[in-house]
Amino acid sequence: MSTLNATEIKNAFQYADKMLLLVSRTFALNINRLSGNLRKSVLLAYLYLRIADTVEDDGALPKDDKLRLLGLFSAIFAPGAHVDLAVKAFVDALPESYKASKNPNFDLCLHAQTVVPLLWILDKEYVLPVCETVVEMCEGMSSSIEQMSASLEKGWFTLETMSDLSRYCYYVAGIVGKLLTKVFAAKNPAISQEVRYKLETYDVSFGLGLQLANIIKDVREDSERNVCFVPEMICHCHGFESSPAMFAPNADRKARASVMKELVAEAWKHLTDAVEYTTALPRRNPRIRLFCLWPLFMAAKNLSIMGDCTHLFDKDHKVKITRDDVKQIIKSTTLHFYSNTWIKKQFEALRDGA
Repeated sequence: MSTLNATEIKNAFQYADKMLLLVSRTFALNINRLSGNLRKSVLLAYLYLRIADTVEDDGALPKDDKLRLLGLFSAIFAPGAHVDLAVKAFVDALPESYKASKNPNFDLCLHAQTVVPLLWILDKEYVLPVCETVVEMCEGMSSSIEQMSASLEKGWFTLETMSDLSRYCYYVAGIVGKLLTKVFAAKNPAISQEVRYKLETYDVSFGLGLQLANIIKDVREDSERNVCFVPEMICHCHGFESSPAMFAPNADRKARASVMKELVAEAWKHLTDAVEYTTALPRRNPRIRLFCLWPLFMAAKNLSIMGDCTHLFDKDHKVKITRDDVKQIIKSTTLHFYSNTWIKKQFEALRDGA
């Protein structure tokens, strides 16, 4: 149980809201569509996962330091943990470089003692799913760090099969889909057991679809740090010796575009599941529907503008939706969130027009 007083809680949430805008303005749109304890639980979960992600992505941290920090952070959310002591142990173990940096992600890590205790002022229906998700994601990240470290010693981080890619996407985004189902259903009489079962059928796939769209969009940028999430097995099928070979100056443009088209097709399958997930949400929960509709249609729009995928490898041609696209998505979905027919037709138009 939290021992924070009302003023401390208010100040801590003000800090959390400020940091959300600094570390992810796009996702802040979605979170700020929610309200009450649901919004607080999703906000806090996002910030906690952001802390773990910051540790995992820190290129200056040695592998063993990353693993130790993730272990300390995960321990905060383990059953029976002494939260205050566990948070202090994590913060004390952070590198000195974080204190001298203006990076808001590092600042968030240093202020874990501000945002972490807030979780325990919420009802247990929200607390447990968030704790379980943080622990599971930290375990998955630790496994990825081990794999990436071993792979980068050979020059590049690569994945062998589609199963490897799905596993990576699960720990990055799929488990977030599971978390959302749990907190959406918490204290929500509109979500029956039947509805919840349908949501659970599609929630992981929803997360995978969003993550695949990001991987496809950022394929060239990832290559600049010797990372390629495109499975080797797909690259081999299109004549490449390895996935890094796609980024050679003389690489066959049509062949690598064909590789990416296979990933695009996989992403569309998962986003189709995301539509099923979203339309299963009760119409009387408009905030929750919009929370899902916005990233769903943004991902679909990104896929739709990729064309034949040849430009994905061009340094001077960033494939990304515009601010006007985002505004249009927000406007149209806000007007039609209640209509499953409209949602499906709009999605099909994007998919079929790609």
